[in-house]
Amino acid sequence: MNKDEFRALVERITDGHASDTDIAIYNKYYREYQRAGAAWNAAEMGDEAMLKDKLKKRIDEKIKPVIVIPFWRRTINVAAAAVILLSLFTALVFHFNGALFNSSADFVKQDVAPGGNKAVLILADGRSINLSDAANGHLAEQAGISITKAADGKLVYTAKAQDENQVVSYNTIATPVGGQYQVNLPDGTKVWLNAASSLKFPSSFTQLKAREVQLSGEAYFEVAHDQGKSFVVKTNRQEVLVLGTHFNINSYEDEPVTKTTLLQGAVLARMANFKGNDDDHVLLKPGQQAVLDQRFKVKSVDVEEVTAWKYGNFLFNDTDLRDIMKQLSRWYNVRVDYNEIPQNRIFTGFISRGVNLSQVLQMLEVTGKIQFKIENKTIKITDLKKEPM
Repeated sequence: MNKDEFRALVERITDGHASDTDIAIYNKYYREYQRAGAAWNAAEMGDEAMLKDKLKKRIDEKIKPVIVIPFWRRTINVAAAAVILLSLFTALVFHFNGALFNSSADFVKQDVAPGGNKAVLILADGRSINLSDAANGHLAEQAGISITKAADGKLVYTAKAQDENQVVSYNTIATPVGGQYQVNLPDGTKVWLNAASSLKFPSSFTQLKAREVQLSGEAYFEVAHDQGKSFVVKTNRQEVLVLGTHFNINSYEDEPVTKTTLLQGAVLARMANFKGNDDDHVLLKPGQQAVLDQRFKVKSVDVEEVTAWKYGNFLFNDTDLRDIMKQLSRWYNVRVDYNEIPQNRIFTGFISRGVNLSQVLQMLEVTGKIQFKIENKTIKITDLKKEPM
């Protein structure tokens, strides 16, 4: 964090626009530099009396019977919350010296940039198009379908004049680790692919009785309504049938379960070996998630947490550290030594997927109970609860 970023953080807190993540950042700096000098520099840091008054109002607004702070200990009582917020004001008197803004140099010297829009399109004839390198505009044409790359980077299939006797061809779009991509299918359905995922789909649905696609990994679907043709998403474990709706499927091969989350409309999720039994299919309502292991389990979930990746964010809500590391591994294309991950450690918090890996790890470190190091694109984890006092 440089001086300008620090001042911006101060401004957000004093203006009452600071997020809980901003508060967590201040706490981290406070703990690391509370032994630093405390002389107030009004020219650099603003009017002291005004900041005191605004922080007091911030405290009054934040104090509740139970408060959850992102990446902080899960719950804290009113008194502890007041202490934390008051400590933020103390943090404002840190000296603007090099140590304050460069203390993490050792930590970030092997920093990793975030993922981005990366994918490969594999056409029916075997040709591959690297969408990251391809120029905007027309890419290919097959079976009366025009394939273009839009100015905003997404892949668009547009139906033109089609021969009903034309043989149906299948395309595959695949994102690497550290990639994501959006594709608009020929029926108007929009699909967002997360990292390390692939979608196989026909170049045209016109001659087909159903609109079937095959997914590996994670994707968010906004299905165009077609009363005459259901939309079917197949994974290695299940099928999801819809007419027109919004939903998310997480079906990575290295995950023990498949999760289908419904946001709008209705979907029927059924096992790949569906036989019509009561326990091999479920009908979901908005806000529900079907978790498939050996059998389906249905629960209510926070859909914003499930779909945060689509909007460029990480959102954790009592999320196990192992699950967090899997998300980071896929997005930043890094390795994780899962044997080092402490058991039953959960976190709550929010941060952009557009920041470097070090910033996410620093936020996790705010707990004071865990430490990370990036080494040769591998995340090393130290459990401070096991460290001698």
